[in-house]
Amino acid sequence: MFREYNFFWTTMELCDWDQEGDDDKVLKPVIEYLSKQEDYIIFEFDDLMSELLYHLDTEKLAEQCRKVDTLMNDDSFLYSRCVALINGPDYYKKVKQGNKKSVWDMEFESLLYVPEKAWALKHQSSAEEYPHISSLSYETGSNKKVDNK
Repeated sequence: MFREYNFFWTTMELCDWDQEGDDDKVLKPVIEYLSKQEDYIIFEFDDLMSELLYHLDTEKLAEQCRKVDTLMNDDSFLYSRCVALINGPDYYKKVKQGNKKSVWDMEFESLLYVPEKAWALKHQSSAEEYPHISSLSYETGSNKKVDNK
């Protein structure tokens, strides 16, 4: 297996931004591309996505989100972190450094389902049968190692 973020970012470049406003259509080329890959490639994409989201799960960023979104909850923080990924590596780095406060009033939840949809398309199966679980959780509050106060 390869452990390189470039694969994730290059794959995300396939997004169809002509379809902006319909997240599923934006992600369709990514899902179709991944569905043509070996399972381990789909799982690697899932692992990289989870890892990148995990690294944004910090107290510092959660507090920043809370200031922008007074109704912030675990899900809204997660869906906003997805925006950091959907906008590419430079945007992601700025969010991680705390330099993109506008991210906290946006969301892109559909990104979370790309690996299972790709796998299901490949296997002509249900996404509910997706057999992979990443070793890192992207759920809010999972990252206990980082203290960015």
